[in-house]
Amino acid sequence: MDIAAYQNRVAKLRSLMKADGIGGFISTASKNLYYFSGFNEGPDPRYLGVFIPITGEPILVVNDLYENQVREASWIPTIITWADGEEPLAKLAKAIEDLGLSDVKFAVDDSMWSTFLLILQEKLPKARFVSSRKYISALRRVKSQEEKELLLYVGAATDKVIAKTIPAVKPGVLERSVSDVIVQSFRELGMKSGGGIVGSGIYSAQPHYSANSKVIERGDSVVIDFGSSWELYHSDMTRTVFVGKPDPEYIKIYNTVNNAYEAALEAIRPGITCQDVDRAARKVIEDAGYGQYFIHRVGHGIGLDGHEEPSMVEGNTLVVEEGLTFSVEPGIYIPGRYGVRIEDCVIVTSTGYELFTNFSRDLVVID
Repeated sequence: MDIAAYQNRVAKLRSLMKADGIGGFISTASKNLYYFSGFNEGPDPRYLGVFIPITGEPILVVNDLYENQVREASWIPTIITWADGEEPLAKLAKAIEDLGLSDVKFAVDDSMWSTFLLILQEKLPKARFVSSRKYISALRRVKSQEEKELLLYVGAATDKVIAKTIPAVKPGVLERSVSDVIVQSFRELGMKSGGGIVGSGIYSAQPHYSANSKVIERGDSVVIDFGSSWELYHSDMTRTVFVGKPDPEYIKIYNTVNNAYEAALEAIRPGITCQDVDRAARKVIEDAGYGQYFIHRVGHGIGLDGHEEPSMVEGNTLVVEEGLTFSVEPGIYIPGRYGVRIEDCVIVTSTGYELFTNFSRDLVVID
């Protein structure tokens, strides 16, 4: 990504903060650090972050260990370094004081450790700190063309992986073995995956179950929910297959979930609300008599994080706009019997949506 793209993100953040009288944004090591600086680093007990004042140049605060990496990866020239044994947040507080901002209100990265925030409060006793979620979500949920291309790329890879994974589902095979196929298939494409959810039989009715040593048997519904990332941008997909001969009710449930999925897609366009997408899918499931078994929202945002805003759920009146990316994943879960979920991710276009993943949703029955 070129420098102008990062600078544009900073400018948009400042515009949002200015409207609320916010004096600056303080991040920690998170996807937000990458979003604004170009440097990626996960949570670390050593403080590492970027400070974006309402005016002036952004400032990176990094341990000596990271200095060379940061200078190579980031467009931001102003870097405050600190050595083990020094207090980095004292250095950040001093920089803030030098800018005349010690008594203003700051938006703080939601993933900042309380330890770091408490030190900042001690060093800047006249300052006030609020959540940055309002501002960060408004920026990150609307994807650029470059972000869209990354999501489409990892989505296409996910289509290839599910095509290799479904044939691995057989009677007598461990759930974990199917998960291993997912991991290996992504590895062959130069990507990483944790293997996702492979839930069979009664465990297919547990939406966040993880693959274990259970043996897949005839009569099992098998939910396969997985994804990967490319250049930090994520994919997410779910397909459900059946081993053996499904009973008539299972076929009804599968078709109901598929119809709910299609209803949600048909609803997607700029101008509706997030809850409208949930309602479209939920109505189909409720009308079929399975409303009590659809126990989660219909979707979540996706991008730098596998789960991010917006939430496609009842009560969320956020207006859908072009560039939003989110999952569509209705499901029905009958405790003690089986479950079905179908999921793909979409980006909102000017007239509707575009899918990241396009693998068939037809019911696969494995002999």
